[in-house]
Amino acid sequence: MDDLREHQEFIHVSLRLPKTLKISLEKQAKRQHTSFNSLASGILVKGASYDTIAEKLSAVTINGLLFAGMLEDASTEHLEQLGKNLGPKLIKQTFAFLDLQHDIEGLIRFYFEPVSSFSGWYSFTVAGSGTNRRLMFQHPHGTKWSVFLKAYISSIIKASSGTEPRVVADESLVTVYC
Repeated sequence: MDDLREHQEFIHVSLRLPKTLKISLEKQAKRQHTSFNSLASGILVKGASYDTIAEKLSAVTINGLLFAGMLEDASTEHLEQLGKNLGPKLIKQTFAFLDLQHDIEGLIRFYFEPVSSFSGWYSFTVAGSGTNRRLMFQHPHGTKWSVFLKAYISSIIKASSGTEPRVVADESLVTVYC
C-alpha cells in the first residue's frame, strides 16, 4: 500500500456506515496494528481488483490444508494439462467481459498482482526491464504447484501476446522471461 502512495493522487471521501460495521472495522484495524483508513482502503482495493476478477472466474476459497491434500493427490501431468487448457480460456473470457486490457501489462495489473495480493497462490514481483524483464511467482506449495503455474501462466501469456514465453520453474519459484 505504501508504494501506491508514491504514485497515486488521493482524495477525501465521506461514507455512511452502520455503527456496528465501523466498530468491527476499528477492532480489526487495531488487531492488525494499522489505521482505520488503511484497513478500509485495503478492503476497497481488494473489492475493486481481486474480488471482481474472482467473482467473474467463479473462484472458490479453500482451506490451506485441504488445498495441500488435493494438490498431493493430483498427478503432475493432470495439473499441467489443467493449467495449459483452462488458463487462457478463463482469463481471456474474463478480461473481455470486464473490458480489461488483455496484454502483458493488463495481465500484470489486473490479474497477476491482485491474485498475488489476495489469493495465496503466489507472491508476485516484476524484476528487470526491457528484454531482461522477469515476472516472478514465488509460492510455498511445492513442485506440483510450480508445474501447474508454469503451464497456466505461460499459456495465459501466449494467448494474450501470441508468443510462447520462456519459463523456468523449480520447487517454489516460477520465472517468466518476457
